[in-house]
Amino acid sequence: MTLQIAKVSNRGNKFAITAGKSILAKFASIDAAKESLNSNRKTFEYWAESASVSVDNSKWVVIEI
Repeated sequence: MTLQIAKVSNRGNKFAITAGKSILAKFASIDAAKESLNSNRKTFEYWAESASVSVDNSKWVVIEI
């Protein structure tokens, strides 16, 4: 899963570290997001591979019975 820094709010500047469509952490500035990603990359990579992020990023399958 690729980690990215994205703008997540139209009201003010809010930035987040994301894995797919899952938001792992939010920050007030892009510099704070970059610093956190650089200093905690292993933790974010581990979190990006977790079951909850995998479920959040998976496609829904509807089965009618």
